[in-house]
Amino acid sequence: MEWKIKKGTPWAYGVWIGEKQINLVFEAAQRKKVKDRRQTKDVLKESENRLRVYRLSDGTSEDIRLKTEWKFGDAYAVSLVGQNPEDYGYQILQDGIPVAVPDSIGAVTVHGERVHLFKIPEFDWEDDKAPGIDFDDIYLYKLHVKGFTKQSRSNVKFRGTFSGVTEKLSYLKSLGINAIELMPVYDFVVTSEENSRDERKNYWGYGPADYRAVKPDYGVRPELAADELRSLVKAFHKEGMEVYLEILFDKAGDTEKKLACLRYWATAYHVDGFHLSAATTPMADVLSDPILSDKKIMSENFDGSCDRNPEGRRRAVYHNGFQENMRRFLRGDAGAADGFTDSVLKRSREQGYIQYMTNNNGFTLMDLVSYNSRHNAENGEHNLDGTDQNLSWNCGEEGPSRKKEVNRLRRQQLKNGWILNIFQQGTPLIYAGDEFGNSQKGNNNAWCQDNPISWLDWKLLTKNLWLFEFVRELIALRKKEKLLHPSEPFKMTDKNSNGLPDVSFHGKSPWFCEDGNRTRCMGCMYAGKNEAWYFAYNMNSVRETFALPRLPENGVWEVYLDTAEFWEKGQTAADGEIQVEDHSIVLLHGTSGK
Repeated sequence: MEWKIKKGTPWAYGVWIGEKQINLVFEAAQRKKVKDRRQTKDVLKESENRLRVYRLSDGTSEDIRLKTEWKFGDAYAVSLVGQNPEDYGYQILQDGIPVAVPDSIGAVTVHGERVHLFKIPEFDWEDDKAPGIDFDDIYLYKLHVKGFTKQSRSNVKFRGTFSGVTEKLSYLKSLGINAIELMPVYDFVVTSEENSRDERKNYWGYGPADYRAVKPDYGVRPELAADELRSLVKAFHKEGMEVYLEILFDKAGDTEKKLACLRYWATAYHVDGFHLSAATTPMADVLSDPILSDKKIMSENFDGSCDRNPEGRRRAVYHNGFQENMRRFLRGDAGAADGFTDSVLKRSREQGYIQYMTNNNGFTLMDLVSYNSRHNAENGEHNLDGTDQNLSWNCGEEGPSRKKEVNRLRRQQLKNGWILNIFQQGTPLIYAGDEFGNSQKGNNNAWCQDNPISWLDWKLLTKNLWLFEFVRELIALRKKEKLLHPSEPFKMTDKNSNGLPDVSFHGKSPWFCEDGNRTRCMGCMYAGKNEAWYFAYNMNSVRETFALPRLPENGVWEVYLDTAEFWEKGQTAADGEIQVEDHSIVLLHGTSGK
């Protein structure tokens, strides 16, 4: 390959690039114990170290034998001169076997081999610019790159790839989505020693991985997967949509290497932020890192050291408590009303809250209203894996049903669940496929199901088009009507001087909430200067009558939607009250008499 190879400079581990020059420093293999020829005792044998250089364009390679004089302590320092670093990659071989390179800046697949990059090839980002959407205004859609479009009815050319996701951009935008979260897209281990015996695959991507290499399987061509991901980000940004990566590090690994990994994804791929685990990631260091200063960070929790970070709006809590509270309320549990009122108003000036009814770990929304128990037998653990605290209700029959009453209830509960998920003050997270009733057949722990169980069933979009259109209408309404989601947190005071607080909770009678330990009914009113919105929630198993708060100037209440489809849009609530069917929600719009 016409390299001039010489002794390098023993700087920090990794690659330093000069003008047609590469300085590479890596740890040498240590001597290992082997049996002598007579197999009588262990002896120490010097391990062989080699550097293999690949030409990325055609996959040809050259092995370089390392000289003793290139070694400094337990490391080798090699200088390669004479070629463009972007055109080449490398492997480090110890006794003929490629080894992991923790300081790699990224990797690609060449003829099935993982090849580390000397320099990330240039990509034409044009005038790419981050949308910079505040957490309060984000509608977040979480998806698995492969499962999102792998099914044949997904109507994309490149199924199960980054390009397939990009092909669905217009679909997501039509739904009202302005941000996506990608489950792990780094090169994770699919089959580990722990699960190799039963051939289960790590479909979700959590676990050991090369955290700075793009998953080659997610590319139309493995060697182009990295550029496909860049093209995805670029395309979404052009439409004003953000892209977040979920990265779940192993507990092992030092802080600097984890920060370097995040910097890599931030700079090389222009992603807008990350979903990280506080258990394995130094969150305070991430939030204070200058290179990551414009990236948003989501996590299940932040320790006390993060409170000192002045950029509070960069972070958002992945709020699992919302899921539990809202599922209990949706199911009609006694005493769930108090948790409902806390969750629906959850908001802070210091940080965002990512709130969701469903996620990849647990039931889909359709399964939440179709199954009482998990159905995980296909996971190979005798249905013992996955949570048994689903807080679900099958509406009268386990699994698919032909009973009209069961399906009526499920249709209502799906709508109810979506209202709870969208009309809250945090950031709504939508789990891919819930908008058209995707099911995993009751599997609530599909980590190993790289098959139709986890792949989105796009034929349901046609079958349940009514649900998709319902969800789209809810998102559009929340965006349009600022009373439902104002720019500032509610004060629960009469800030408009019209006798109505900006937000208030009611029971079946206005201004009076029944005992939270018993009630399954709740009214919530959002009031502005000349109009108001009122949600009448009836999670009881019988019809209930709600008396509505009186509006200024003898204003009137009109039905906007009814999940039971008993009331038609535009009907007026007679005599200031409204009947709400069992397990349903009625949304009313009120205007003053002026």
